[in-house]
Amino acid sequence: MLLRAIGRSAKNLVSVRNIALSRASLGGGGHHHEPTPVYTPKPGSLDWYLCGNNKKSAHEPEPYIPKGDDYGSFVGAAVFVGLTIAAVLFKTDAFKKDTHVHHHVQKHETSHESSSHAEPAHEPEPEEVEAVAPEPVASTSSPSSEPTPVAAQTSEESAQPSTSSQSEPAPVQQETPEVSTPTPEPVSQSSESSASSSSPSSSSPSTESTPQKSEEASNESDEKKKGLYCEYVIIGSGTAAYYASLAIRAKQAEAKVLMIGEENELPYNRPPLSKELWWYGDENSSKKLDYTALSGKKRDIFYEVEGFFVKPEDLPSATHGGVSLIRGSKVVKICEEDKTVILEDGTTIGFGKVLIATGTRPKKMDLFEKSSNEVQNKITYYHYPADFKKVENSLADSTVKTITIIGNSLIASELAYSIKRKYENVNVHQIFEEKYNASDILPEHLAKKSTEAIQKMGVNVHSEEKIGGVRKCCKNVVLTMKDGSEHRTDLIVIADGEDVNSELAEASGLKINSVNGGVTTDKYLKVSPNIYAAGSVASFDDSVLGTRRLSSWENAQISGRLAGENMVLNKNEKDEKAFWYQPSFFTKFAPHLHLNAIGQIDSKLETVAVYAEPEKDSQIERAVVFYKSKNGGHIVGVLLVNVFGPSLDVARRIIDDRKNIEDLKELAKLFPLYEAPKADE
Repeated sequence: MLLRAIGRSAKNLVSVRNIALSRASLGGGGHHHEPTPVYTPKPGSLDWYLCGNNKKSAHEPEPYIPKGDDYGSFVGAAVFVGLTIAAVLFKTDAFKKDTHVHHHVQKHETSHESSSHAEPAHEPEPEEVEAVAPEPVASTSSPSSEPTPVAAQTSEESAQPSTSSQSEPAPVQQETPEVSTPTPEPVSQSSESSASSSSPSSSSPSTESTPQKSEEASNESDEKKKGLYCEYVIIGSGTAAYYASLAIRAKQAEAKVLMIGEENELPYNRPPLSKELWWYGDENSSKKLDYTALSGKKRDIFYEVEGFFVKPEDLPSATHGGVSLIRGSKVVKICEEDKTVILEDGTTIGFGKVLIATGTRPKKMDLFEKSSNEVQNKITYYHYPADFKKVENSLADSTVKTITIIGNSLIASELAYSIKRKYENVNVHQIFEEKYNASDILPEHLAKKSTEAIQKMGVNVHSEEKIGGVRKCCKNVVLTMKDGSEHRTDLIVIADGEDVNSELAEASGLKINSVNGGVTTDKYLKVSPNIYAAGSVASFDDSVLGTRRLSSWENAQISGRLAGENMVLNKNEKDEKAFWYQPSFFTKFAPHLHLNAIGQIDSKLETVAVYAEPEKDSQIERAVVFYKSKNGGHIVGVLLVNVFGPSLDVARRIIDDRKNIEDLKELAKLFPLYEAPKADE
């Protein structure tokens, strides 16, 4: 019918004498974007109702009159339909003419029903199964030879009556026991419940599937003892651990990564705890740990939301892999030979590759550790988000009028500046034994300027003082100095250095660097063929500056990524990448004192500072400080004071070149010490 209709349309098209060659009849030219007008069929055009448009053609089709060959087509179609229906009826036995087949099936059903009633004491829960073979098997629960179909059945409630158990059928996996061996009872698919429910009267020899089942149960029990297995295990949940997981997943898209951290927090960004949360936070910062960035957007310190992480129990079955996190758990040992890690609660987790990223912890002071509980309640070792919450809440509710910060680390100086910046009415004191702030990294002239700048902020700096005693007095804590003077305070914050979390490496027999206390790695951050280390716990081999251990955010990020990438490359037997990138760090503890540093920043080294000429009516002082090596005199570190732009990349290149440069004043011209001239100048 369709062919006839198309033929008629073609005939009408050919018979047309005049064809209008207009844009409308040709479809608009094909490249015009004007709105298509409502189509009006032209004389001789196609019958558009064939293409889904029900509009009628300008020429009405002739009425259809069947001819002789059409009647033959009708008869052929009717015969084809009739044969098709007959074949379907015969195949499906719609009229139930073949009684033998249905009698055979009914016989099997009757046999199965009588067999189930023969042993009511051991009747399993009936389940929907298919018969494996048409031959019946002798039942062992009764001396009769009544046949039963061979089907695996599972029952955990075999003592229930047959009528109640039939109402809850459950499909199970099917097994075929040997025909020649009698079976004491139907084999249980679920394991241990069938053995406990069998009666002494059915103690016949078991089939071959019984030892197979017990072997599978034994293997399953062994797997449970071994615990979870994960291809990549990361010990730690800080910055290095987080970025290592990203690198692993970037190199191996469906990799499964398990992070195990002692903290109860999600992986977070630590620097804002002493900077941005104080500078740009609001009254809810202690609850949400968020702040308003300079861009105007709200940001929190966490790298990911909780939904990013796959549940540990779901990780083995995750089709496309993922990153899982176990919080509040401590790994006490790595068994390198067995490729397992042991948690504090005894849980064992297998691994293919493992990364140690345990980081550091705040250094404790014996004087305060031996003090009374009342005094210790007033002390905070500043390092974790909970420490920020404690100090912030104490300052926010006005219960703390005076706060004392002990230590001369960068965090201590940052805290003194940040707290005074937010709470101007609070008396902020900083006590340390050195002469100036940050004197361990800054040359003396710059350290002196830093101390003067923080004092102008209103911070009371007590330099070159040592605490000799501490006691509780009324609501305050009294600090006794070595010279006999006393200092009263409401709250004490200690930020006097850090200790490396290397106990795990020591317990696992790994090598510890005797100088900096980190886990010894090579330039690939590899401790052993299957163990890596990253972050502030790693003492790595720097091809430019030698063996180093760094406690900075960028080092944690870079080393974490490199270690994660090398773990995948090592697994795939590809060449690993050596550590070459020089990390930097940033600090600020005065209004006009932005410090960026890269390389080996040590005040014990020889330093050369190049200052820009001060500008009129400007409090900003710009300078570049070069740190020279002890042997050779080449540049090993660069400190930038209020200098920005691409300066860090320039400094990184200078350090990598390892050239002895005599005229450092000329070298300083590579840095933007002066602002670029404006258009009108």
